[in-house]
Amino acid sequence: MTYKYQYLITFIGTDDEPAYEAVIPAFGGAIIFGDSLEELTDGIDGFIEGEIEVLKKAGKPIPVPEVDVKVSGKIALRIQPILHHQLILEAKANKTSLNKYIESKLKG
Repeated sequence: MTYKYQYLITFIGTDDEPAYEAVIPAFGGAIIFGDSLEELTDGIDGFIEGEIEVLKKAGKPIPVPEVDVKVSGKIALRIQPILHHQLILEAKANKTSLNKYIESKLKG
């Protein structure tokens, strides 16, 4: 069964020994491991299915899938004034807005 919950997959293996991990934020940051992407996604589906079953039996709320959560794209961020000033200067040097500059830095 496929669920709408989002998760972050990271390759943690080597060229000789592939391995993956997935973090599922909706379930407390649960971490699932697999030697292949197929094994990992099977493990994710099995974990989510089992966790939902446990929550239902306990009468606890089921987490809302992140794909159903609407976000504004705005983040209130508090940083040191000197760093704020430095980012403004860097943005100007790159001929872009502060927002676009920070977005580019976050994207890596």
